[in-house]
Amino acid sequence: MNRTAIALFVSVLAGLPGAALAQAGHDTHHPATPPAQVEQMPAPTPPSGQMSAMQGMMPEQCRAMMQAMTPECMGAMRQMMQGGMMQGMTGAPDAGIAQANESLPDFTRAYVEAMDAMHAPMMDGVMADDPDVAFVRGMIPHHQGAIDMARIVQQYGNDPQTKEWAAQIIDAQEREIAEMQAWLATNAGDAQAALARTGGTVWSADEGGNSISAIDLGTGSVQTVSIPVAPHNVDLTPDGKLLLAVGDPAAEGDHGSGGHGHGAEGAAEGQLVILDPQNVSTPKAIVAVGSHPAHVVADRQGRAFVSLAGGDEIAVVDLAKAEVIGRIATGDYPHGLRLSPDETELYVANVEDGSVSVIDTQALSEVARIPVGAAPVQVGFTPSGAQVYVSLRDENRVAVIDTATREVTGKIDVGPNPIQVIATQDGKFVYVANQGTEAEPNDTVSVIDTATGQVVKTLTTGGGAHGVSASADAAFVFVTNIVDDSVSVIDVARQEVVSTVPVGDRPNGIVYGGPTR
Repeated sequence: MNRTAIALFVSVLAGLPGAALAQAGHDTHHPATPPAQVEQMPAPTPPSGQMSAMQGMMPEQCRAMMQAMTPECMGAMRQMMQGGMMQGMTGAPDAGIAQANESLPDFTRAYVEAMDAMHAPMMDGVMADDPDVAFVRGMIPHHQGAIDMARIVQQYGNDPQTKEWAAQIIDAQEREIAEMQAWLATNAGDAQAALARTGGTVWSADEGGNSISAIDLGTGSVQTVSIPVAPHNVDLTPDGKLLLAVGDPAAEGDHGSGGHGHGAEGAAEGQLVILDPQNVSTPKAIVAVGSHPAHVVADRQGRAFVSLAGGDEIAVVDLAKAEVIGRIATGDYPHGLRLSPDETELYVANVEDGSVSVIDTQALSEVARIPVGAAPVQVGFTPSGAQVYVSLRDENRVAVIDTATREVTGKIDVGPNPIQVIATQDGKFVYVANQGTEAEPNDTVSVIDTATGQVVKTLTTGGGAHGVSASADAAFVFVTNIVDDSVSVIDVARQEVVSTVPVGDRPNGIVYGGPTR
């Protein structure tokens, strides 16, 4: 058979119903339909099981063409098909497919996204050196894909039977995932298994890519989604129902800032983007907040506080109404901010006047301004609320504030140009990301023992360590690396980096959210 005939045959295959092709791909993961064996090198003819399965899906003309093929033609066709399928599985760009997806129903797009999210971690999983570990690591994202598809039919479907099947699938697959994760923890010493036990999602604000990356700790999958701003920071509402991102409006060719700035002079008004964590691609609302928004935090009253570096103020946003309801004057160039554990006070680092503003969250006014040192960038409360740690970028130190007296009680030497700080939920440690400079990026995190006030460990992460967040169980700390476009995962018990996860361009802020399933 000549090249024209092969091309015709492949074009006919491309026109097969999507459901048939999808079923063929799905069946290869389930023992009910024995999968064809995959050979390392092209074979003269495909395995008989694969041949019959393909023929069963094809029009009569296609079956006749296959039967008439010489072994050489069959081998060439097989290579062409595998190349096309692998390109689709690895997410290679295809403008025609992208345009088609935009016109698909919501439920179809949801199914496609669930399948896309499953493929990469499955492929990573089966690359393990041990065959048993490879099987389990590959099956966990496979099962998660089944759960995700079941939840989609529960949301969009109408038939009681399909919803009942979906419920049974969710129950069985979640149970099996838990069993597999426990097995990995025991038999593989697996960092991913430990992360899966913690569970939840980590979101990074990819300022250079106008996007947000979501790292699913249960499966290890990463999804990066474009949003309308170049996000400098992200946060979750306390109930976990809203994801908030702040930044200047995204522009074509915009590659964000170096990690400290917030757009050029005269740029459009900065925005707060309100997102559904389960569907980041479609904003629920966009609120114009003011000049160069830096950070955002949310309280249990449904309000968000946004620091406006270009306006020397805090914008207060009613999230339900999606509107600014107040403004609070601060020091010069307010940047990082955090709420006290009881949410009665908001501490704000003012980079250019070396101070921290203390905001009364009921009166919505500044009640104190504490001098702390050169270029404070971010603040971090201990869980008790008794102390606040403040990164002093231009001193290479961290200041410690006693919140009862509102005085600095000490300073701790850390790495070059510290940016974000956070205390673990058990209050034992404070982690400080040392970014370094644009010319000489640093790649370390300083670990402070809160009992002694001393740095007890310096960890190597990635270039330009910037943002930090911690899991609710105090087991892990997550650090964005703006130069390396990655997130480092630190195991607190072992005090070492156990994983590095590629995300979007120049990840800046970061936030952890607990499991929702």
